[in-house]
Parts: sequence; structure tokens; C-alpha cells
Amino acid sequence: MLLPVVSVLFLAGCAVTAPELDRSDLMEDLSVQGIDLPESEMPRPSGELTLDEAIHQAIWRNPRMQQAYAKLDLTAADVVEASQFSNPSLSLSVMRPEGGGGNEYGVGLAWGISGLLMRGSRQEMARSHWESTRLQLAEGMVALASDTERAWYDAVAARQRAEVQRLESRAADLGARLGERFYDAGNISDLQRAHLRIRAAESRLKLEDARQREREARLRLAHLMGLPGEVDDWELPKELPLPLAEVEERQALVDQALEQRLDLRALDHALDGLTEGVALVRRYRWMGDIEPGLEFEREGDGTRLWGGGISFTLPIFNQNQAGIGRAEARLADGEARRESLVQAVTNDVHQHFERLAHHRNRFGVLQDDLLPARELATERLQERVNFMFDDVFDLLAIKQEELAAWQKTVAALGDYWQARAALAHAVAGELPGGEPGSAGTFATAQLEHEPTAMDHGSMGHGDHGAMDHGGHGGMDHGDGDEGHSGMDHGDHGAHDDMDHGQGHEGHEGHEGHSGMDHGDGDDGHSGMDHGDHGTHDDMDHGQGHEGHEGHEGHEGHSGMDHDDHGQQDQDHRDHSNHGHGGHH
Repeated sequence: MLLPVVSVLFLAGCAVTAPELDRSDLMEDLSVQGIDLPESEMPRPSGELTLDEAIHQAIWRNPRMQQAYAKLDLTAADVVEASQFSNPSLSLSVMRPEGGGGNEYGVGLAWGISGLLMRGSRQEMARSHWESTRLQLAEGMVALASDTERAWYDAVAARQRAEVQRLESRAADLGARLGERFYDAGNISDLQRAHLRIRAAESRLKLEDARQREREARLRLAHLMGLPGEVDDWELPKELPLPLAEVEERQALVDQALEQRLDLRALDHALDGLTEGVALVRRYRWMGDIEPGLEFEREGDGTRLWGGGISFTLPIFNQNQAGIGRAEARLADGEARRESLVQAVTNDVHQHFERLAHHRNRFGVLQDDLLPARELATERLQERVNFMFDDVFDLLAIKQEELAAWQKTVAALGDYWQARAALAHAVAGELPGGEPGSAGTFATAQLEHEPTAMDHGSMGHGDHGAMDHGGHGGMDHGDGDEGHSGMDHGDHGAHDDMDHGQGHEGHEGHEGHSGMDHGDGDDGHSGMDHGDHGTHDDMDHGQGHEGHEGHEGHEGHSGMDHDDHGQQDQDHRDHSNHGHGGHH
């Protein structure tokens, strides 16, 4: 009669299999978070790397996922162990009588049944632990995807910032090179030359820092994708997408997070197992090891004895108080951890919501207020340079400040997208507002032009090239030009080192126009056409204007058409004392 019972128990103990990860359940958990699992092995990235491709690479290759799968396999083994019965014990004995006679032989078989009584509860605890680990695996994928998303946006922002910094450095280098030419001509001082060189050097240092940030961002992204150091075969987009619609329902986001966060769900399953553990130790606190058994003996005279027995511990000194206290403490710790996680999740949602709103508002101020103001200031200073009220170095400096403002705007936009990714992870789902890129990108390609290519089209001045309007050295006004009304300078080409004669006798109030040749007393050069001067290289500007009588203030230089002066590296420094009243 015992054989069928033993056979059933043996088969039941051997038929337990480990739980397997259901891919459909995992995909369902991840789809709520806006993540798709790759269907097959991912090839190594090449060409332009999109955000989805980066996330798939990370999920497929990152060792963090392999560790999570291994941990899930460990908990699956715990499920198998909790389902199995303990093995029976076999005892053999031989007893030799003193004084002669035959030996006595004994055989005993015992099996502890305490595990059988607690098998159901232990299975439930192990499965709760396995389900908690499975959700932790899914949460690990979501966290890895969020880290990869933030690293991707950081790398794109670093690339765009480095490109804008390159343009700023080019403007500074141009100012330094132009300053060297002016210094060689004796038109700027050592101090001015030093300031230009300092500005260029500092700008190059900023460019080096920007490129280093870009390299580090790419390496961090490659590491998250499980491809450490492999950054040469793929590229990133050149421009960040524009912000999406504002997220307004803060409390709805908190409720969504508390309902959908996978780490909270994982902790809930762990608490179910801990609760069952407390019930188990309380239920069987009086029961120790119970071992029923069978015994067979053969006496020395050939008599055979069959029988059974049972052994168990008496709970006299130990009623499993320590086990009960341990189980209750674990449950209390789990409940405290859940409450702490709830508060942390709530705080994270509020913090990331505020951070997202802050970066969105900051980007709006930079884009809508600061950049237009910077562009307007550059345009107005351009006009002043055209009319020789300021010099080209001031224009290059303000252009650098404008490009620095563009960098701040790109940085703010990158911070916005990283904050949005962090908020999406905190609320365990996609945020409203549409897909990234649906509102367009923040274009900076229009900044790519020569900083010295001044656009004077709206003023009819054509292209002045790299003119320095600090003073008026090198201009040919004739001798005694009163009322240069309607002067047409046509196309002067490159007026490098022009020879403007020997100076202007009697040109009162026109000091500082060093080297200007006004001819021999041309009074009233109305409608004067200087035509196409071509390339005036290696010409001598003379000795300056001394007492040019009758040229007081150049009254009436109205309507001067500078059209296309080409590369007029003329030195118009020292504009403050030339006495040009009405030189507009």
C-alpha cells in the first residue's frame, strides 16, 4: 500500500519545472513605457544613429540586461527548489551479540514531511519573488532606455554647440588676423592687438572644450549601447528638435506614475511574498522537523521484525520566536521601502516637472527675446560700421556675443530634452505633446557664413568685405572737396596700401585723415564718380592732411554709393577728431 503513495510523491517532486519568461508579458509591460523590444540581433550601428536605434542597441548589447536575465534565472531556480520535496533518509545497522549467536540486521527509511506541509506557501513566496524580479528586469530595461535617451540628446546638443562654437572661434580668429595686418600698418596699438589675440585664444580654448564635451558625450552613448569606444562608424543628427507642447496636468502625471511604475509593482509582489512568509512562520511555529519512517530488523535466530515510527522535535525551548520576528521585520522593512519609493516617485515627478517647465521657459526667453535682440544689435552695429561710426573689431566682438547666445540656446534646448526624458521615466509612460521632431528642429545652419561678409543690401552699399572703419586713412577725397554730394565710389576692388598723394594743404578741421589725397583744389565735387579703381596694391597714402582750408566737416556727403568695395583693407581709424560734420 505504501508503494503507490511513494511513487506519486516521487513523480510530483520530480515534475517541477522552472518558470519561463513570457516575452509577450514583457513586451506588454514595456509598450506602456513607449519601448519596443528588438525582434532579432541588432547589427552594429552605421550612418546616422536615430534615437530608437540607440535604445535598441542598448537593450540588446548592454551587460546590465545580461545581469538582469541572470538574476531572473536565479529566482526561477528558487521556484523549483520551493516546489521540490526533501529527500528521504536511509539507515542501515548491524549488531553482533556478545557471547555468541547470530548478528542482528536493521534497515530504516525516514522522510521529513515538514517541507511537504509548507510546500504550497513556499511555492507562492518563490513565485512572488520571481514575478518581482521579472518586473525589475523590465524596469531595468526602461531605466537603460531612459539613460540612453538622455545620453543621445546630450550628444546631439554637444555636437550642435561645438558647431556654433566653431563659428564663434572663426570670428575671433578673423579679428586677430585682421588686427595683425592693422598692427603691421601702424594703425592699432599694442594693447588693442593684445586684446584681439586674447579674445582669439580664449575662443579657441572654448572650442577645444566644446569638442571634448562632444567626444565624451559620444563615448558615454557608445558605452550605454554596449559598444565602448566605437564612435567612428555612426553619426548623430546636426540639430535638436524643437520643444513640444507644454505638459500641464501635474497631478495626473503623479497618479500615472504611482499606477504604472514597474519598480512599485515589483515591490508589491515582493511584499506579497513577505506577507505569506509571516503567515507561514506563525502557522507552523510549534512544528519542528517531523520524520515518519519504516524499520526492518532480522534477529540472530532468523526472526524478522517489521514496524514504523516517527520522530519530531518538541517545542519546549524554541517556539521559533526568532523566525517570527525575522519575518515580521522583513515585512516591515518592505512596507517602509514601498512608502519611501512612493514618496521618491512623487517627488521625482514634481522635480522633473518643474525642471522641464524651467528649461522650456528658459529656451523660450532665449529664442524669442535674447536671440532677436542680439541679431538686431549686430545689424545696427553693422550699419554704424558701414557709416564709419564704429570699427570692424566692434562688429566682430558683438557677433561673437551673438554666437555665444546661440550656444546658450542650444544648451537650454538640450537640457529641455533631457528633462523631458527624465520626466517620462518618472511617470512610467509617454508624455503628451506628440513625437520628438514633429515641431521641427532648432536650425543653426543659417549661421554658417563668413563673419566678415557684411550684408549692406538694404543700404545700397553692396559688399564691403573686411573693411575697418575706425578712421578714414586711405580715402581719396580730392583737395579742398567742399560738398561731395552724390559721390559714387563704384567698385574699388582691393584698396591695399593706396597712394593718396602728398597731403592736403589748408584742410582745417580735418586732422586725422592721414594719407588722404584730395587732388588740387577741387571745390564742389558734385556727382563725382570714382569708377572702378580695380586693385590698388602697394600704393603710398602720403603724409596726411595739414590745414586743408575749405574742407570743414565735409558737409553734404549724402548719397555716397559704396556699391561693391571688395576687400578694402583701408584703415579708417581715429574717426573721432576728423571734424566731419554731417558725414552721414
